[in-house]
Amino acid sequence: MSTRANIKFQDGNDFIHIDRSHDGFPENILADIKEAVDLCKGRWSGAELGQLVSAFLGMHFDKNKRIQHYEPCIGYNKAGDESYEYFVKWNETTKQYDYGVLS
Repeated sequence: MSTRANIKFQDGNDFIHIDRSHDGFPENILADIKEAVDLCKGRWSGAELGQLVSAFLGMHFDKNKRIQHYEPCIGYNKAGDESYEYFVKWNETTKQYDYGVLS
């Protein structure tokens, strides 16, 4: 059985959900989130949510694989059978993204 995960990228009321259908353990997902947040830190004056998610997906795209590690949720917020849920949320006070495990 796969260890599914869902990541909710959020800025205020705007959000984008990303699925991972396998290997969704915190040691994998949190490292991938950190890599994208660190890469994008200081690039914009605000959240630029779409840019962060684009960078995140681009960093983990492998042209040699038919099935990618991550994909946007289209038509739903999450599949409902996730083993883990994560958040990446813009903190207006500190002007940076906070992230972690929701459940």
